[in-house]
Amino acid sequence: MPFCPNCRTEFADGVTECSDCGADLIASAPNGWRPGSNPEAARPAVLCELSDQVQLGLIETQLRGVGIPFVRRARTVALFVPAAFLQRAQQVLAGEAAMEPPPDTETLSLSELHRLRLVCSQCEDELTVDLLTERVPDTCPECGHIFNLAAARAVLDRYTDVIRLMEKADFEIELERP
Repeated sequence: MPFCPNCRTEFADGVTECSDCGADLIASAPNGWRPGSNPEAARPAVLCELSDQVQLGLIETQLRGVGIPFVRRARTVALFVPAAFLQRAQQVLAGEAAMEPPPDTETLSLSELHRLRLVCSQCEDELTVDLLTERVPDTCPECGHIFNLAAARAVLDRYTDVIRLMEKADFEIELERP
């Protein structure tokens, strides 16, 4: 259920903005934030006040990476975390805490995204294509149906180039699963 990180209120599916404070809702309550839990632990505590939006974005990325919920103060550059997370967030910013994602955060390495699954609209045959070694076919191998890939071909080819580059890179990019 959508959840307001400011007010700690759950909303009905389909609602995207908190009716009380106007904050964008998140998909569900983050770890440690449960409706009805200790309200003092979720009280917003000032983590930092900055004059640089870029630096603020970097800090948000760090906090998101370790599963610490946060909110920005509107119209100013300040970041708030629940009081229960304040000490850990300060350790993260000081480099004293390990940058490990929370155990239930699922990520997927970009270099792992090289297999596509195609389902033919005619015979419903499934075909898996490894972009590192194969090209997406123009026709279904089972029934011969012609795939309408004209619009997608350039995107698929470019995506294949990116995946091949990532396979040889000396770094890894991970995507968070929704």
